[in-house]
Amino acid sequence: MDFQTSVLGRMAGFLYRCRADENYTMLEMTDGIERIFGYPADEIIGNRARTFTSIMCEDDIPLMDELVGKALESRTDWTMEYRIRHRDGHFLWVTETGGGVWDEAGELLYLEGSILNIESLYQRLDEQTADMRVTASKTNEILQSLRYLKLLAVNAGIEAARAGTAGSGFAVLAAEMRTLANSSEEAARAISAAQKKSDQDRGRVFCGS
Repeated sequence: MDFQTSVLGRMAGFLYRCRADENYTMLEMTDGIERIFGYPADEIIGNRARTFTSIMCEDDIPLMDELVGKALESRTDWTMEYRIRHRDGHFLWVTETGGGVWDEAGELLYLEGSILNIESLYQRLDEQTADMRVTASKTNEILQSLRYLKLLAVNAGIEAARAGTAGSGFAVLAAEMRTLANSSEEAARAISAAQKKSDQDRGRVFCGS
């Protein structure tokens, strides 16, 4: 077995060459498309039985079009993540690195690159952030409790003012309650913001040079 065949047979994905049209009409694909995703290459090449975009998650296509367009304008490569529907029906996250190929006159000939299955990576990330999501899900409850604590602090301050010198203890307590509530609220909001950013990062499609 030659080197190229051996290496390609170990890839969790495939290499491709396609047209720069709305369907990314495939011109060539290695057999990893069938081994990993269940589709024979000859079904997709030339749009014989299905287009490449038909096996993508529809929600990911507009952003993919945008990123490929920007990369072609600047003649840079792109790297992005999106979902491909396996022949059995479930979606798999993939990462694609690709770029355009131009002739000597500067005319775009085709696109080419690699597409790799990274579903196992996403599953590991999901497992690693599970505890954080549980904590974040309780943030709203924490914030509600802190608002109630602030209200108690205000009431304690009012009672201290009414009691005058005799209420000095209430005044100290009210101040401590407000300080605790404010600092705890900042921490709770930071947790919530961190979780939102984590969720966005895990589902992000991005372009690189």
